[in-house]
Amino acid sequence: MQLTKNVVYDDRHHLATDFYAPDEPNGAALIFVHGGGWLRGDKDNESDIGEYFAHRGYLVAIPNYRLAPEHLFPAAQDDLDHFLTWLQASPQVFDRQRLGLLGASVGGTMVLANSLTTGLPTVSWSGILNFEQWFAQHTDTVPALDGAKTLGLTEPHAIHDAFYKFFIQNYLGQTSQENLQAVNPVNHMTPELGPSLLFNSADELTPLSGPLAFVQAAAQMNHDITLHVVPGTGHARDYTDFALAPTLAFFNQHLLA
Repeated sequence: MQLTKNVVYDDRHHLATDFYAPDEPNGAALIFVHGGGWLRGDKDNESDIGEYFAHRGYLVAIPNYRLAPEHLFPAAQDDLDHFLTWLQASPQVFDRQRLGLLGASVGGTMVLANSLTTGLPTVSWSGILNFEQWFAQHTDTVPALDGAKTLGLTEPHAIHDAFYKFFIQNYLGQTSQENLQAVNPVNHMTPELGPSLLFNSADELTPLSGPLAFVQAAAQMNHDITLHVVPGTGHARDYTDFALAPTLAFFNQHLLA
């Protein structure tokens, strides 16, 4: 495997990507989009993902994107969409008809939103997919980056709720009904959505109601879509070891068969 770091794909916003190139390429490529609530996270923390899929023949790209609150919605999504356009025109060697998307947490939200227009096969680990309904049900929740530290919260669900509200507000700037609807891929289902595999733990930061609503909306359009409920409370990268094998099998099926 060969690692090439910090390849600039957006000069204006100083954004770069890392590439993990396989020794024995299968011709397909994957893009991994990191999580972090749209306020933190970095490609440098995701090397295990790049190495895992590169060792199995995939060219893997892991780009950075702009973060809130300096850059509000839809900056991060715009960056991912721009990256795909850049990648397709780049000199990287892979079959342009065999490209897949993988995202964790808010990265899972972003890859699903992109697939709605590109039709690319997509895997989402704990994508954030509940916005309007959640906010309507949590009007009394006080947003906090660390509810245990700043609010003295001890109950895990309360700590999760405080953070959930915080990072969404931090990215949207204003949590108007219009903004909450706009950021939610559930509201923008299209006939173009690619084959999709969603993971979500049974009781975690991301409410299971979100992926269930996305699956229902996709099923109404007769899409190829699967939801895998992960036992326990882990969020996104917390269950990496659990999700890697079925994620690889999904991409092998849709990109190599």
